[in-house]
Order: sequence, then C-alpha cells, then structure tokens
Amino acid sequence: MTSASIARKVSGRSLLPLLVALLLPLLSLAPARAEEGEPIVLTPAIGVENGGIAFGANLRYFFLPNLAGEIDGAYGDSLCQNCRLSATTLTGNLVYEIHPIDRLALYAAAGGGAALLDLSSPRSARATLGEVDCGAGIIFALSSSVGISLEDRWFLPVSGAIPDASPGAITLDRIFLGVSVGF
Repeated sequence: MTSASIARKVSGRSLLPLLVALLLPLLSLAPARAEEGEPIVLTPAIGVENGGIAFGANLRYFFLPNLAGEIDGAYGDSLCQNCRLSATTLTGNLVYEIHPIDRLALYAAAGGGAALLDLSSPRSARATLGEVDCGAGIIFALSSSVGISLEDRWFLPVSGAIPDASPGAITLDRIFLGVSVGF
C-alpha cells in the first residue's frame, strides 16, 4: 500500500464521522432508547477487518436519553499486502444515538483504548498500542428489545509501532453486522 493510497483512505474515511456528527444534532428531537426503559444494550457481532474475518461485542449503558457509554472489544485478522496481522482491541466510547423513525436508530461513536497487534509474517512481532476510534452505524429494531446492527469503525494508533508493518496495516477499518439486545 503506497502512502498516496493510505492518504486517500484516511481522507475518505475521516469525512463520514464528521458528516454524521454534524447531522445528528439536527435529528436529536427523535425519541431515544433510554426513554423506552432499556438502558443497557449488548451487541455481539461478526464482520470484516481490513479484508480478514473479525468478531467482537459491545456493551452500552444509556445514562442520558440519546447518550451512552460503551465498552467495545474485538478480535480480527487483517490481510495486508506483505503481512498477516491480528488485532485484539478494547476501547471505551461515547455513543450518540437518534431515532428518526420508530424502528431505526442512527448512531455515532468515538473513544479510545488499546490494541494488541500480533504480526506473523514476514517476521513475528507483537506490540500493544494506544488507539483512538470513531465510527457510525444503524440499528433496525425487530422488536422492542432486539435489533440488527450494521456499523463501520475506524481505529487509528496514537502511540507505538510494530516492526515490519506499514502504517496502513495497523490502521484498522472494521465493518460489523450484529444482533443488539436491550435489557
């Protein structure tokens, strides 16, 4: 991956969270999940991370009608041009959710945490890095407490490095499909 393609990917991805963050306040008058009496939401998910398989889960607690704290953990194998990299992430996030129509929730998430990266080729290496993450998603309610979620999260290391891995390889783009269950 060349530095020009990394720059295109970064610049293309950085506009989506900004656009979502600008539009969410306009729609915030819609009803929120916490008002429905289910302030805790668990979402196990499976998806794709940089071309490889990934799985994980997040747990949200809505302490305000549209605002939740979240713990997110995941594992994924990234397919890079010249390497194989697995990443285990654990982050804490703030999630802002709106409900423009009855069965649909839109949300934006941002936060930070740590990533344990394990490089297995071309040479073995391991590192724990600090990271920030942001993303957006939708949840379609199947019932009052169960929904299908689709989200895209972008993870960017802010400290440390891993030998023999290009900067683009340790920037993770994770797309998840999950089942959200409210308690």
